[in-house]
Amino acid sequence: MNTSLIIAALGALSLLGGAAMAQDRAGKLFDRVDLNQDGKITQAEAATARNARFDRVDANNDGALSQAELLEAAKKRSADRSSKRFERMDSNRDGAITRVEYQERAAGRFQRMDSNGDGVITRDEIKARKDRRGG
Repeated sequence: MNTSLIIAALGALSLLGGAAMAQDRAGKLFDRVDLNQDGKITQAEAATARNARFDRVDANNDGALSQAELLEAAKKRSADRSSKRFERMDSNRDGAITRVEYQERAAGRFQRMDSNGDGVITRDEIKARKDRRGG
């Protein structure tokens, strides 16, 4: 596998897509870009993905990205993330996040960060989690 080609492809996609992605998002992105699912991203596959992203952002289909189009795409990404986060937190799907739902979500995060299960989160556990997630 040509890792420099993969890194270049992911880097090019992240330029159009915003900030660096977490490890799991990068894996999903890799799977989407690897069109023939052979475990490699060719330059042609990367170009296809870049063109598709460009076309999605180019709202007026004029072949150029305006600042307004880029800002709208960024807002949409943020809105999509916020919507998904809300859906995950609203466990009973009643359209509101109660204090209990909020606390349950926070408790789940605490447990995931407490990698050794001792009921305490250390700086090392936080660093290890960041390292596993790619930053």
